[in-house]
This record gives sequence, structure tokens and C-alpha cells, in this order.
Amino acid sequence: MSQLLPLFVLIPLVGLILSAFPTNKQEKLLFGTAITVIGLHFLTMIGFTASWIGEGFPDVHYQGPTLYHNNTTTFSIDLFFDRITMVYGLVSVILTFLVSVFSRYYMHREKGFKRFFNNLLLFYLGINCIIFSGNFETLFVGWEIIGVASFFLIAFYRERYLPVKNALKVVSLYRLADIGMLLAIWMCHHAFEKSITFFELHNLQAHHAAIIEQPAFQLIIPLVFLLVAAIKSAQLPFSSWLPRAMEGPTTSSAIFYGSLSVHMGVFLLLRTYPFWENNHVFQAIVIALGFATSIVATAISRVQSSVKTQIAYSSVAQIGIIFMEVGLGLEALALFHFACNAFLRTYQLLVSPSVLNYLMHDQFFHFTPPQHDNKDRFWGKIKLTLYVLSVKEWNLDGLMYRWLWQPLKRVGQWFQFIPDRWLTVFLWPVFAAGLYMVYHKEQVPDGIEHNLPAVFGAIGLVAALRAFTERNNAQAAWFLVIVNQLFTSLSIAFNEQFGFDQIHLFLSGIIVFGAVGFACLRQLKKAGESINLDRFHGHSYEHPRLSVVFLVASLGLSGFPVSPTFIGEDLILGHIHHNQYLLTGITALSLILDGLGVFRMYARVFLGPHEKNYHEVAYRSS
Repeated sequence: MSQLLPLFVLIPLVGLILSAFPTNKQEKLLFGTAITVIGLHFLTMIGFTASWIGEGFPDVHYQGPTLYHNNTTTFSIDLFFDRITMVYGLVSVILTFLVSVFSRYYMHREKGFKRFFNNLLLFYLGINCIIFSGNFETLFVGWEIIGVASFFLIAFYRERYLPVKNALKVVSLYRLADIGMLLAIWMCHHAFEKSITFFELHNLQAHHAAIIEQPAFQLIIPLVFLLVAAIKSAQLPFSSWLPRAMEGPTTSSAIFYGSLSVHMGVFLLLRTYPFWENNHVFQAIVIALGFATSIVATAISRVQSSVKTQIAYSSVAQIGIIFMEVGLGLEALALFHFACNAFLRTYQLLVSPSVLNYLMHDQFFHFTPPQHDNKDRFWGKIKLTLYVLSVKEWNLDGLMYRWLWQPLKRVGQWFQFIPDRWLTVFLWPVFAAGLYMVYHKEQVPDGIEHNLPAVFGAIGLVAALRAFTERNNAQAAWFLVIVNQLFTSLSIAFNEQFGFDQIHLFLSGIIVFGAVGFACLRQLKKAGESINLDRFHGHSYEHPRLSVVFLVASLGLSGFPVSPTFIGEDLILGHIHHNQYLLTGITALSLILDGLGVFRMYARVFLGPHEKNYHEVAYRSS
């Protein structure tokens, strides 16, 4: 049976490749490709599940191809099938099939019809990589794919301001979750001294009892996984991104944020449950987080004027209850609750336009004035206070900006006093000196060599902060992102057992895609276009091919699985020693800021309302 598992990833991958060839006007061919792929996947899933049940529900593990291997690190594509995979796989394929059929008519004659189905199949590939993943590396591949697909679909109406702005907000938190996942994988590598598979997790207590008793395993690793799960499933205090993600088409909102993508945090908790099944303190934390989220999200959903926002927060509240079920160890109930919530929210979002139209008509002819409520009493004031807080969504969006992103922007602005030319003159000699010391470590005193990783990492972090806050020139910001990657690799190169082949693997994608991105920006500048980052320019109107090329370069530079840099990021973190906390924090923050800076550049240069006034000016929101 294990030899059939690759089909569940290969079928969506082939469908994604085939969907790239039809034009936007060939709607029947695009839809036919998508529905054939998803239908074939559904039949394969049904047949495999029936065979799996007939054999007595065994855990099926497939050892896939190894992308990279050395004495200390193995990066392989492993697949796994158990009852968690079965439930998530069946729900995903059924809902994707239904939404695809609905989208054929809903998206008919949209100028982005092809883009929509391309992104839908990209998302479907990512979700299957997660569901059928057999280790954390494979799961991370799918995690990255659905993050990028989310950005594309939220910014689907790319000529409007708010969809692009909200896409950047969502991808900012997704990037935080991505690097959190990398840090959790790094800690697991140090704990087990290898890449552990989900098949091995089922016997964790028997084979790795000594590791589980370690203090890091007791709380730190589970807490990092919980942070990643909370961001992905929009739990407190990260709940505000979910209604912002509803700027995309209603069908994508249904499949992404109502049913599947938003439940990936629950999937991660279920997969990592063996890490903390006997840790009662952590279980209490999970239950408390789910309980608080369900209470706050329920209050917010009951007073919102937008039907999509109501459904979004209702889904968040139910996921909070599922978190409580997982914390209590009720796996079967959590899976059943997930399936019910996914089907319900998909249905609600798909019929929401019709229901909204009916309710507006009914209210017009049968208006009932609100009953008199004495708000001067104590409970009346409490009720009014909760009402105002819920209408403002407890100011969660503002809190995220004030306590998470604004401090980073302020620190980045401290370094804006250094002119770009001076920065270039300073950085290249320092990098050349560092490169010389890497190749001649025997000439560097031990006391100095011990501090060099943090020093070079800090220089790279300053470059990343400058790129994150750059408002004038996209070329300068792009250069600073490349500089950060170079200094990050230089800082890790001083650690023992980190070979030059691994540095070259990481930098191969950086150099190639960095050069491609520079060429795109230079081409825009030659054409007389503005590439400042102080506003949205919308150059994808007049330069669509250049937009696609720059997008690919941005994905490659940020570590998306289209270049060796993706494997290099895992290698970089894997070779940071377990006691190098400062270097770990610097490297993680650099990777976060790099991704945000690259996505921000792409959005500012190519998306949003076009700066030339002879183009149509769209509404701010969809």
C-alpha cells in the first residue's frame, strides 16, 4: 500500500502543471483540467481508504526520495497515512471538488479565471503535502505552498488597494508561523539527532523516553508548535487576520479560511500530540487558549455587520473548541468536529450572498425596532462595554501592529541615517574579510572565532531591517535582502561540521534569483517606470510577464520550494548549536524580515491600483 501514497501528491502536481498551459479564455479546458485532477484524486482516495480499512487500519509509511543527505542531516520527502490523514484527506478532496464546480459559474468571464484555478490547484497541492506528510520537512513544504497560495488568492483583485494590503498582513503572520515551524524542526533535530518521522512518533514513549524527560521537550518545543498552530488557525491573539483574508473571491474564502487552511493548526497539534500527551501543564495551556478564543470570537461574531466577518469569527470560535478537545486528548471528537465545521462553513460562505440579499429584503419590509434596554445599570454598562469591544474586534489588529511590527520598523528606521552608498562601501570589505576567515579558520584566534557568528549575523540583521523599512528604492531593498542572506550564511559557516557544499547549496538559489530580480527591476527602470516603495504602482497591468518573472525570483529569494535555498534554510538552522540562543534569534528574525521585505517589494511594485491615471480606478475593497 505504501507505494501508492506518492499518487496523492503527484496527481495534484501534474494537474497544476497542466493548468498552466490553457489561456484565460479557455474556461472549459481550465475547469476540465481541475475537475478531472480532483475527481481522479477523489477516486484514488476512496479506493485506498477502502483497502486500508480492509487491512485493519494500519499506519502506512512511505520512505520517499532523499533531496539532501550528509553525516548529520537528511532531507527526504516521506509520506504517512493514518486515521488523521484519512479524515483530513476525504474532507479536503470533497470540499475542493464542490468548490471547483461552484467556481466554474461564480468566476465565469472573470479576467482572473485562469489565475484562480491555477492558485486553487497550487493550494490543493500544498494541502495534500501537509496531510500526507511523513515528517516535518515534507509538512513544511506544504506549509510554505499554502502560505503563498493564500497571498495570491487574497490579492486576487490585485487592482484594488485593500485586497493587496490585507494579503500583506496575512502573509506577515504566515511568515512568522513558517519560521516558527523551522525553529521547531531545528529543536527536534537537536533533541533526536536526526529527522524523526510521524511513524516513529507513535512509539515515542517506548523508544525515546529519555529525550521526553528533557526540560526543552517538556515545554519549549510544544510551545513553539502551539505558537505556529495558533497563528495558522487564527487563535488569540492572532485572530484578526482571518476576516482580512476574506477580501478574495467568496469561493476561495470558503475553501481556504472557512474549511481547510484554517484547520491546519489543529492538524499540527494532532500530529505533535505524542510530544505532550503526558504534559498536563501544556494541555492546560492549550485548553485555556482554545477557551479564551472561543469566548472572544463568539462575542465578536455576534455584532459584526459583514456576513463574511461573522462566519470567519464563528469558525475561529469553533476551532477554539477543537483546540480544547485536542488538549483533552479527544482525538476522535476533534476529527469529527473538524469535518462538521469545515462542511458547515463552506456551505455558509457559498450561500452567504443569497442569504444576505434575502435578509436585507426581509428587514426592509418587516423592520422591528430594538427593544428598550436600560444601559444605566451595572450589567447594562458591562454589556455595552463588551458590545463596543466586540465591534472593534478587541483591537486585535492594532495590537499586532503595535507590539509586533511597529517595534521592528522603529529599529529599522534607526539605521536609515546611513546612506546606501556608504553601506555598500562598508559591507563588501567586511564580507570579503569574513569569507577569507572562513576559508582560513586556523589563522583566526579562538576567542575571536567564537564571537564571529553573532557579529556577522547581527550585520545581516541590520541589512534585513533596512530592507524591511526601505521606502525609496526597490533596488536598494533587494540588494539589502541579498546582503542579509550572504552574511547569514557567513555567520553559520564558522560553526563546526558545516561544509562549504552546504553554503553553496544555500547561496546557489540566492545568487541566481537575486540576479533575476535585479534584472527585472532594472528593466522597469529603463522603461521609465517608478520603483519607489512609498506606494503601490500596479505595474502588472502593463508588464505582466515581468511581474511573473519577478514573482518567481521573489519566491526563490525568500526560500520557497522552487530553489535549493529552501533546503539551505533548513541546513542553516540545523547547524546552529543548541546553546547558541543569540545566533538562533538573529537568524530567525533575519529570515522573517527577508520574506516580508520580498513580498512587500513585489506587492508595492507590481500590485495595487495603477499609478497612471488612464487606467481604471477600482474600489478600495472587493
